[in-house]
Amino acid sequence: MKQIYNIIIIGITAFGLHSCSDSFFDRFPSDSMQIETYLTDDTEVENVLYDVYYRLRSVTQNIIYLNDIGTDVAYNRKANNSMDHINLNESNITETFGISSTVWSGCYNIINRSNYVLESLEKVIDEDKRKQFAGEAKFFRAYAYFQLARLFGSIPISTEVIHDYTTLYGYPRMSIDDIYDQIVQDLTDAIANLPDHYSVGLNRGRATRIAALTMLGNVYMTRNDFESAKTHLKHVIDFANANPGILGLEDDVEDIYDSTNANGKEIILAAQFNYGSTIISNYLMSASIPNIINPSTQDTYIYEDGTPCTIKSSEGVSILLMTYDLFKKYDQTKDKRFKKLIYNGVYDAEFTSDAPFEYRTATNATYIPITLKYYDHQNNYNGLTRYAAGTDNIVYRYADVILMYAECLNETGDLSAAATYLNLVRNRAGLDNIETSSNEAMSLAIENERLLELCFEGHRWFDLLRTGRLSQIMINHFNWEEPGLNSVIHSHMNGNDKIDSKVTWKWTNASYPILFPIPYDQLQLMIDFGWKQNDGY
Repeated sequence: MKQIYNIIIIGITAFGLHSCSDSFFDRFPSDSMQIETYLTDDTEVENVLYDVYYRLRSVTQNIIYLNDIGTDVAYNRKANNSMDHINLNESNITETFGISSTVWSGCYNIINRSNYVLESLEKVIDEDKRKQFAGEAKFFRAYAYFQLARLFGSIPISTEVIHDYTTLYGYPRMSIDDIYDQIVQDLTDAIANLPDHYSVGLNRGRATRIAALTMLGNVYMTRNDFESAKTHLKHVIDFANANPGILGLEDDVEDIYDSTNANGKEIILAAQFNYGSTIISNYLMSASIPNIINPSTQDTYIYEDGTPCTIKSSEGVSILLMTYDLFKKYDQTKDKRFKKLIYNGVYDAEFTSDAPFEYRTATNATYIPITLKYYDHQNNYNGLTRYAAGTDNIVYRYADVILMYAECLNETGDLSAAATYLNLVRNRAGLDNIETSSNEAMSLAIENERLLELCFEGHRWFDLLRTGRLSQIMINHFNWEEPGLNSVIHSHMNGNDKIDSKVTWKWTNASYPILFPIPYDQLQLMIDFGWKQNDGY
């Protein structure tokens, strides 16, 4: 669906850029496009749907930040003074925290646009398109509510377009059960309306029945209904087994993230970007590269085929760097994910001379490992002077399904079958089979494999929140003191060798579930209508 973005840009110009927000739903201002004169035929309804796909890029980027910078996966290098990312890294969140606020507004943009599509279906003449648009709109409405429920807990629900913005202020925060009932209903309807896959053309990369089954399985797991989750995920696995050329594990882990292999057979759904574009290239490439001030501006390593790869630190912004904690968890001898998807380079840095001795290398440089999941190698092959990545933000892929299914099998008592599916992912990575003697040990093995396989893809916070292990993992992470660069914990975070006790206190005393704060501006608008802030803020 890469070529679809030429159409999307038109839709954004005509539709998205003219919207504003008084509260949690966007509305159309009276001095710009009148919605009554739009959404009159198949093409115009589809343009609104394209806008949903376009907005998925921003939402997924920030979901990745929250899940990975907010846990033991990634960190923001404090020298860049990016306060939202620093505060997320240090678990120092307030009501004015910008990243979660952006997810809030982005998700409600998706919800309201999905509602516009659903309200306008009678204008769609083509019956097949009408069915497809209904399925996609309900899929993305469910996606948005699923992110919001996991991040904020109780939230307002609307399944209708907001025509009169004055009615916004009467919307209550609904119960978690009501929210998940709506999500399940929307995904059930999406499953009934969408095809299993699209093989060619502009539709390639759009939401499918397989994507809806995958998300519904994830929803049931979040609700601790592992039997229902297992049933829906098994449908996805059965489809893959029957159609190995359409859905399955890539043989080479690099191929998952290759911009020339967009929507490859492992991808179930992704927010998509265009290589070489200044408008819709993926910012996460620069985010995951450190910006090193002194003295070097770039570093080079060699691909397996002998081609040199130059990583330009002048293009990096140091927002999404790999923690040394995560780096040390890989089997550096066998794991292909380590060999192909991590650049374990050594960089000089401006704080080298002040770093404690044990955090320096023999060459007096600072060690900074980097994920290459968003590094578009086409920049090197084509000699671009600036990074413009066409790598995508993956929402779901088949390895995720296998590991979720393994977890469901383990939770429902089938330890042997859980090991079989877990080992599919391990073996692809070049690792030996794992054998465990208990469900508890298998649960930890699956958790660890999800970390190694899905890091930097926006899953870690949600996984640990689901299993109730978020606090324990983060306490361990914040108190980890193995020598080496662990930039979350040591001198780069607080100017001393150990973490600030104020930060540790939050995790030591946190209760499950852990929620982000309702955005300050939304709370102020709704406080007279009974809205209260989430606990802890």
